[in-house]
Amino acid sequence: MSQDMYMNVFNITEQQCGDKPMHLKLGLLADYQGDTKAVVTLSVKDGKKTIYWDGFPLKHDFSLEMNIPSYLLRYGPLKCTVFNPNKDIIRLDSINYSFEETCLPSFVPESLDITQPISLYLNDNQYFDWKRIETDYSTVTLLNENDFARIQIDIFNAVDDPNVRYEITAEFLKDLEISRFAVLMPFTDGEFTVYRSNLHVDTVACQNEYYLDQEGFSYRKGEKQINIYHPKSLSSIQLDAKSSVAILNIDYELDHPMIHYPARTDTVEYYENISKRKVKAGEKMTASFDMSYTKIIDLPRFMPVWDGYESAIIFTEHADWTDIRTHRAVCFGNESVTNADSAVGGYVYYEIPVTKSVFYNNPDGIVNIGQNRNFPDYHCTIKTDTAFFDFLKQLKDRGFEICLHTPEQYTTNKSNLNEALAFMKENFGSPTWIDHGYNNSFINNREDMVCDGLNPYSPYYALDAWRENGVRYLWNAAYEEMKPFNEWQFGHNLQRPYPFFGDAMPHPRYMRAPFDNDILMWATDYTLEPGESWNYYLNQNRLEAVVDSRSVFIAHVYSPWVTTARGFWDMENGQIVAKNDMNQAFERIAKLREQRLMLPTTIEKFLKYQEQLYNVDYQYDNESNIILINNNDDTIHGFTLISKSPMTLVENQEVIPFSSRNSNEEYIIWFDFGPHEKIIVK
Repeated sequence: MSQDMYMNVFNITEQQCGDKPMHLKLGLLADYQGDTKAVVTLSVKDGKKTIYWDGFPLKHDFSLEMNIPSYLLRYGPLKCTVFNPNKDIIRLDSINYSFEETCLPSFVPESLDITQPISLYLNDNQYFDWKRIETDYSTVTLLNENDFARIQIDIFNAVDDPNVRYEITAEFLKDLEISRFAVLMPFTDGEFTVYRSNLHVDTVACQNEYYLDQEGFSYRKGEKQINIYHPKSLSSIQLDAKSSVAILNIDYELDHPMIHYPARTDTVEYYENISKRKVKAGEKMTASFDMSYTKIIDLPRFMPVWDGYESAIIFTEHADWTDIRTHRAVCFGNESVTNADSAVGGYVYYEIPVTKSVFYNNPDGIVNIGQNRNFPDYHCTIKTDTAFFDFLKQLKDRGFEICLHTPEQYTTNKSNLNEALAFMKENFGSPTWIDHGYNNSFINNREDMVCDGLNPYSPYYALDAWRENGVRYLWNAAYEEMKPFNEWQFGHNLQRPYPFFGDAMPHPRYMRAPFDNDILMWATDYTLEPGESWNYYLNQNRLEAVVDSRSVFIAHVYSPWVTTARGFWDMENGQIVAKNDMNQAFERIAKLREQRLMLPTTIEKFLKYQEQLYNVDYQYDNESNIILINNNDDTIHGFTLISKSPMTLVENQEVIPFSSRNSNEEYIIWFDFGPHEKIIVK
């Protein structure tokens, strides 16, 4: 019998784990009377600093399985204890555990023939029978015709030019759903430098495989290296470093996961996976990428956040079940504050802008009383509440983004959709849309992207109306519903998958829609509802993990929901106020912002910057300097580069100034990059 506050279960040291992720299985029997507040805890400490802590309620028949990143045990042993705060009488028996290496899932093609210098991969077929045509001294054309497509690769390499251009044109010979369409390139007798999707660099100990998104790699051999970086006309790059094969994806279904909820009266929660791009016979697809051959250099990389920041956090708020009082509380700190200039807490006080979705109107007379009897009035919409509209205009002036969460609570009609979009364009100008209430029922907002919004044969087709009103940034709920990485979350950290397991899992920063390249999709992985545990879920360690992985974390939240279980507010002395722990978390974010470590921003600003990066050319001159060309018609403010080596910027033989800072022995610089400006990075 034990009445101790702490009971040790096991310690695991670094010597008991390998370099791969570790899989923990734990089981035990616990005998106690009544209820207990005891929890099974796992922890790692670096001296007195807690690096990792997690707790799981104790049960009579307790079992736990989870993956743990092996790097944690470099700091100290993994300790398992039972924390027994009430000092209940507890007997532990039949304790058993295992701790073994496990493997990340693989996302590269299997059983490849890598003996050819270049081949094609289309779904599960590999092709390397080329007809070669040399059109002139600087151009080579490769032709391949198979059962599915007629494919041409034009390779351009001018004399004394280190850049080699590959242009790919595929004409499909039959209707097809594309899982993966890629160019495969093997490499031999050299070493990779991998420019990872999280902006870190691997040089010595490479992982087995990488999903590189729009980043790239260098392949060093002797005194020269081959470079592929910023391949903006490819869907993505993957690297099978174990087999030394680059997979240059022209299209890959996991670059744009998508789901569809068909309208059905006989089921709920049923969706179809529609991630594969559909092509018709006679349709053409094009792509291109550049390779360069240079001396050994370090490539400056594009940071995904501007103004020298290393990471970003974006709160995207859904409009469900809200009241003007709860809105004011979470934004201004207190329901009695009606002016943003007088904020005492919340988003506005800490200067944390939100992508805030709203309802336009309330034709069904929806009230909040079913959620909370203390809120009997209509839920907030622009047309039913003039105070709400004024509140939103104040937020817009503070840099918040105001967008539609569909026009109304339930499925809308085309007329109301057009009216709502036109109003939002005129008053708020946001390019963003957030689906609401999607499912199979006919009342479940059929105008949603994941319902019938993309179906031109449906009366609820919305894509044409989005285009007409400048809406181009669509929320993609696929990760939340499909949950592909839930097994690879860790310790209630904010990111899924947890980035420090490895880089194999495809999780693009944003997605180009397969149905329209001008439409960008962004995703959230789950709903963030900290409840009373803000200082646990958004503690310093978890926020710093976002910084360390140089990530952009997009949160799906319900800040002003009229219950405290989901909403970010409390009742104090008869007043609705922002949760105190939320304010503390926002203060931590604000301090990270002051250090240029984490930037709170909006979807609109984030995706505009990504589009600007997409339109920057990345080339090399004969001295192995980097040439950057801004093909945008506007300035890229705070354009940010990171490199292992110090950088100098030259334009028309004149050195141009920039701001700079150091980060973990790397150099970050940022500057305003003018429209159509050409800069040399030395």
